[in-house]
Amino acid sequence: MTWKIAPLLLVLVVFSAGCLVQTGGETTSPGFVLNVTYVPFKVPLNVTVIEINVSTNFVGYKSLVINDVYPAILVKAGSDVSNVSAFRLSKDVYLVVPALDEDSSEKFYSLTVWLKNGSVAIANIKFSGTPTRVIDMVVNYDVEKNGTHYVVRPIGWSLKRITLWNETFNVTVELPEPIQVANAPSVKFKNDTYVLPEVCKTTSGGVTVIYRYSIGEIHVVGPMGDAFVGKVYFPCEEIAGK
Repeated sequence: MTWKIAPLLLVLVVFSAGCLVQTGGETTSPGFVLNVTYVPFKVPLNVTVIEINVSTNFVGYKSLVINDVYPAILVKAGSDVSNVSAFRLSKDVYLVVPALDEDSSEKFYSLTVWLKNGSVAIANIKFSGTPTRVIDMVVNYDVEKNGTHYVVRPIGWSLKRITLWNETFNVTVELPEPIQVANAPSVKFKNDTYVLPEVCKTTSGGVTVIYRYSIGEIHVVGPMGDAFVGKVYFPCEEIAGK
């Protein structure tokens, strides 16, 4: 299955003048704090946070190993909930990728929750620190230089699983077709192989433009759907222009 993900994700945070109902803080590992508040009333949600650590090896390209960290919020909805504004993994389990508050280093997300009785509420989720549930993945690519391009082939990756609320979800890599950015060097994808230009930065008149080439996506997969968590990028460094 191939997915195309927009390069920009717009996160809408909803504010209300209504009363906030505090559910209390949760500390599940040293330094990790999770807080969930609701507007205008509390709804039946069970919230947990996982962290996916991805170590990407680029064999043949400067022997680079790139480490990325992708947090994800998983929500189990109660029987009174009809829908949640998130990726649906199973009948009542959802996943969202949080945004980062640069002022406080907290990560957050505001979920819209629809109840079966027609009511609507907002769940404001904030957390900081490293959660207890951490998944370590290894992704391997073979890189070969061909003229002015790099041929990047995925060798393989470690398939991981996580069990929550008596359900098991797979954590895996999917290979997206490249998104061709206007005025950017062309990117090709055929037979699960990426052909990437060696130039990913251009400088003109003192302005530098950087192109990021996505060569993989981290997904959490459930029985009813899968959720995008993060991207794997090729670590290009070449600059063209002056």
